[in-house]
Amino acid sequence: MTAKIKYKFNRMLARWNNLTVDERIVAVCAVSLFLPYQMVAVPGLITVFRALFKKEVRQKMNKVSASEYIYFSVILFTLPAILFRNWFGLIGGIVLWLMLVFMLYLFTIMTVRFYNNLIDLMLILSMFATVFGIADKFVLHWFVFQGRTSSVFYNANYYGYMLELFVIMALYRFEKRHSTSYLIILFTNLGSILLCDCRTAWVALAVALMFYAVHYKRNVKWVMVIMLVTVISVIVILCVPMFSGRMAGEVLDKDLDKRSQIWTTAFEWIRGQPIFGYGMNSFREICIRTNASRIRWHSHNLVLNVLLDFGIVGLAYFSCMAGKIVNVLNKPQFCVSYGMIRRLIMVSALATMIHGVTDVPLLGVQTALAMIYIVSGCSVERNERVFKRLRNFCEIYQK
Repeated sequence: MTAKIKYKFNRMLARWNNLTVDERIVAVCAVSLFLPYQMVAVPGLITVFRALFKKEVRQKMNKVSASEYIYFSVILFTLPAILFRNWFGLIGGIVLWLMLVFMLYLFTIMTVRFYNNLIDLMLILSMFATVFGIADKFVLHWFVFQGRTSSVFYNANYYGYMLELFVIMALYRFEKRHSTSYLIILFTNLGSILLCDCRTAWVALAVALMFYAVHYKRNVKWVMVIMLVTVISVIVILCVPMFSGRMAGEVLDKDLDKRSQIWTTAFEWIRGQPIFGYGMNSFREICIRTNASRIRWHSHNLVLNVLLDFGIVGLAYFSCMAGKIVNVLNKPQFCVSYGMIRRLIMVSALATMIHGVTDVPLLGVQTALAMIYIVSGCSVERNERVFKRLRNFCEIYQK
């Protein structure tokens, strides 16, 4: 056992030694996602400022398709907040812009090897998050709210969304390596959803995995396994008192009524400023200005939240960005050479959209960055092509 652990440690050390400077910086940022959310900003800001002010890095970023739209989007994210005097939202808009710049930076360095290393790193760290979540729920009670733990992710719903991504990432790696370790990680994170008791995560993950089985695998065995796991999960949720409280009829009716009130309020305010919105975190600002009995941070619907914060222009901007990514993923060369990465991105995006019907999972810094890491896989075909051309040039030069 000791020899096996030593072997795995030496293998991880070898992976680290083979990384470039940029890859090591990004790896440190990925590790920071599993620290208290306030600490995520430190390595992230350092990385973005280095990318913006180091000439060589900035030149690589400028060569990425549509990079200018990301640079100029700072106006879209800050101007509505300034006009509405939503100063907290102004800070949020700047943070959002910095995260998009970070995504642009990832697009310049992401290769298949590094992408898979990052996925492995986050999956390993997800196990530590599970251990902390169990200890927090049953022993520590540091971040437990109404019996739901958030582990290291600030909010129980954010933790539920992160677990969705971990399960999908573990499935992606299992499909590539067929290692039992990935199955253990997959089912551990699947069970961890019970810790945060996120109902939306159960539905989003079930739909996303069923889509994966039917659309990509087209195998009856996969469909049957996912259906069996879903049925067992439903039985546990409904029959175990510890997990069945939030599934009671009166609780569901009460929560649905709250959601309905929030959506109605958001829609009314959207009608007042439909073009540009009110700036980031505007629902919180509206609650404060209207002396609401409870301050809520968002409108509990992804599309409504984008419309409220950035209006029709903002929704069109994000839709165009998503369209450009999908366009890259649908290229024949990408589908043939990197089909598994395409599946990971598409299934993760579907889970995000399903979760976004009743919540805004991307509003957390950790959750947004985790999805950015996954989406950055769309750039591997471009980078592999560039690196292959450089490698061929070096070989010719040496001859």
